[in-house]
This record gives sequence, C-alpha cells and structure tokens, in this order.
Amino acid sequence: MKKRGQLTIFIIVGIIILASIGLYFTFRSSIVKQEYTITDTSNVNRFVDDCIEQVGIEVIKQVSEGGGYYFSSEKSTSSGLAVYYSEGQSYVPTKEDIEDEISEFIKENLFFCTQNFVDFPDLDISQSEISVETSVEDENVNIEVNYPIRVTKGESSDLLRDFEKTIPVRVGTVYWMSKEIVQSSREDICLSCILDLSLENDLYVDMNDINDNEVMFMVRDENSKLNEENLEWVFVIDYE
Repeated sequence: MKKRGQLTIFIIVGIIILASIGLYFTFRSSIVKQEYTITDTSNVNRFVDDCIEQVGIEVIKQVSEGGGYYFSSEKSTSSGLAVYYSEGQSYVPTKEDIEDEISEFIKENLFFCTQNFVDFPDLDISQSEISVETSVEDENVNIEVNYPIRVTKGESSDLLRDFEKTIPVRVGTVYWMSKEIVQSSREDICLSCILDLSLENDLYVDMNDINDNEVMFMVRDENSKLNEENLEWVFVIDYE
C-alpha cells in the first residue's frame, strides 16, 4: 500500500510538472508571438506615418503655390495661377475648400507612397479605403487619416486604422493675410496696408506684374519650411 501511495504521488507530481512545462511554453510562445507582432506592426505603422508626412508636405506645398488649389482654380490666369479678384468678384477659396483640397489629394497620393507595401515581403498586408480629414490652423496643419490596414504573419494578425500627423507650417496665417491683401488692395494696391500686415505677422510679400492688368502676389513665410523650402502662397488680382 505504501509503494502504491508513493507511485500515486509520483504520478500526480509528474502530471503537475508536465502541465507546468506545457503552460510555460504556451505562455512563452504567446509572449514571443506578441513581441514579434508588435515589432512588425510598429514598422508598418512608422512607414505609414512617414508616408503621410511626406505626402502631406508635398500636397501642402502644391496647394500653397496654387493659392489654395492642387490644380488650377476655376478662375485662373493663362499660366494657371489662381485669380482671387477680378471685375468686382472675389474668388478667394474658403478655408474649408482648402482643407478639402489637401485631404483629397493626400488620399489620392498615399497609395503611391505605400506602394502596396512591397517593402514588407514577409508580411501579408491588406488595406481598405482611405479617408482623410484636414484642419488648417494658424500655426499647423493637422491631418487625420483613417486607413484600415490588416498586418498578418503566420497566425498573428493586427489591425492598424487611425493615423494622425501635425505639420508645423503656418498655412492658416498665410491664408488669412492673403485674404486681407485682397480686401485692402482689390481696387488699388495699398502698400502701407501690406507692409503693416507683413510686419504684424512676420511675413514677406512679393509683387510682380504679369501684364498691364494682373498682379501676382506671393506671401512668403520664412519660418515655415516644406522640405527645406519656405512656405509660399501665390495668387493674382486682376485690376482690369
């Protein structure tokens, strides 16, 4: 009876040890898998973040040089510059128009940057439709991107969805000053008004005659950089 009791104890202890070993490797496998998944997802997340910043900067630069438009506005010069005032009519875009313009072309161009994630051949990455919301502030442009991305490797799978990027350029301030220039100089150029606005907002304004009637204005912010280039907002007033 004693030997049988000892045998029973050994069997129970053995089961406990085996169960402990099994739990250890299950737990350890879970940790390794989680660490591996987090690492892969972090790389993809960082890659998308970089793309949003890169595309955002290029789009903001294009929109700024277009006076708030990615392509030529409905009212533009023969060379494609946005006309803000002509024949008693204002064509200044609203801030919402500019935000929509930036959002639309970030959405259109982001796929070209991510390139279907060919830089991640070891991962199975699926992606869904992108939506973008842009907020133009005085000191920043805030970009919120909803971009559902499923990252899978083996049995591990993670979902990335929401991304946010703030680009420190004073688009709102430059746009506001451009509207003020149109308001004060739509009938005749008010040099003192422009000088006061420039000094007040630490901005520079260049003016060039395109022809006898059209004058191009460039509002430049040397404190805001887009790929090491100054933020420049360009528009035209037609004095015909």
